[in-house]
Amino acid sequence: MSSAGKLRVVDAHVHLIDHTENHYEFLEHVDPTFEALIGDYSALPRRYLLDDYLRDAGDLEVAGLVWHEMLSSDPLREVQWAQKMAERVRVPMSIVGLADFLSPELEARLDAYSGCTHVVGVREHLGWDETNPLRRFAKRPDLLADPQWQRGLATLKKYGLRCSLEVFAHQLPDLHTVIQKNPETGFTIAVMGWPTQVDAAGFAQWKKNLTPLSQCDNARITVSAIECMFGMDWETRGKREQITPWVRTVFELFGPERTMFGSHRPISGLAANFEALYAAYEWFSAELSESEQHSVFRGNAAEWFRMPAPTLL
Repeated sequence: MSSAGKLRVVDAHVHLIDHTENHYEFLEHVDPTFEALIGDYSALPRRYLLDDYLRDAGDLEVAGLVWHEMLSSDPLREVQWAQKMAERVRVPMSIVGLADFLSPELEARLDAYSGCTHVVGVREHLGWDETNPLRRFAKRPDLLADPQWQRGLATLKKYGLRCSLEVFAHQLPDLHTVIQKNPETGFTIAVMGWPTQVDAAGFAQWKKNLTPLSQCDNARITVSAIECMFGMDWETRGKREQITPWVRTVFELFGPERTMFGSHRPISGLAANFEALYAAYEWFSAELSESEQHSVFRGNAAEWFRMPAPTLL
């Protein structure tokens, strides 16, 4: 808490977007894959900037945010746009851009990213659902084991960038192998390891697959996008108690010192308002000490994503 009693946060997962500056195909036309992820998204804003975000944040005191790419048709242009924004906004902002580790232009892209001082990491969408073709975000299901792809990822070492690979829970063993092979790169495990089944069997398998990853010193985990795991109705149907064991298992495995909270704004706004989301986060972390709560709400994200000063932690 801040001295004024407000919850102070460094938001580890935010999307700021502007369709007048960047082209987002899924905003121009209904995308069946995006729709399969979050349902009807017609209310998603096509322009969502810092002032909109801070308005949504209400009484929360935002000490920093980590901007993530939003599937622009030109990822480099989008990152350069975010860099210009980060240079002028009043809230410290770090940037995570899109990477394609199979691309022959990968190093040119990483060189360009390195010219943007607020870029701290890259990510690639690798989720692959064997049973649902609409929940497949990678080119192929086997990329994590592909030698050419692995060589591409290994180039991150010389750039010192963090890496986030979005995968589903059943893909975590392959992700574990990748993280072990690249001990000098810091990996962010997105969306809590992304369970696709949230029943008892799904919980057991997710925990089993996540446990080895928690033993990797070069890995951190983000609790965000809970609407993508537990449904867009998670808040209205009172699913907080259902979600609690999952988040507390993350604390148990990774410890509060390696766990971060993110809002996933503006997508999460289709499911719950900011107040309800962070009230749930406070509920999940109620058993943590004051210093541990400091870590999960702001300290870890500021350090891991190399938040530009000042963060006013």
